Amino acid sequence: MKDLSNSKRKEQAINAFTVEPVEATRIRDAAAKIVAGQPTAEELSRLTFTKLRDVRIHTQELHNQFARLLNRGSSLE
Repeated sequence: MKDLSNSKRKEQAINAFTVEPVEATRIRDAAAKIVAGQPTAEELSRLTFTKLRDVRIHTQELHNQFARLLNRGSSLE
């Protein structure tokens, strides 16, 4: 009995602060659920295609700008 009361005292000394568990909150907003979810394959392919097109356009613009810089001093321009 004495050992049991000593162990309780030690446990109380160690656990001086009480820990209250936090419950997970569920998302009730439909728009927030859509944002929090994984994108579908269709959404990913649309996004990838759009980004790829933007990269191609930007690459072509840089290519044209570089060509203009190269031709700046030549007699072609």
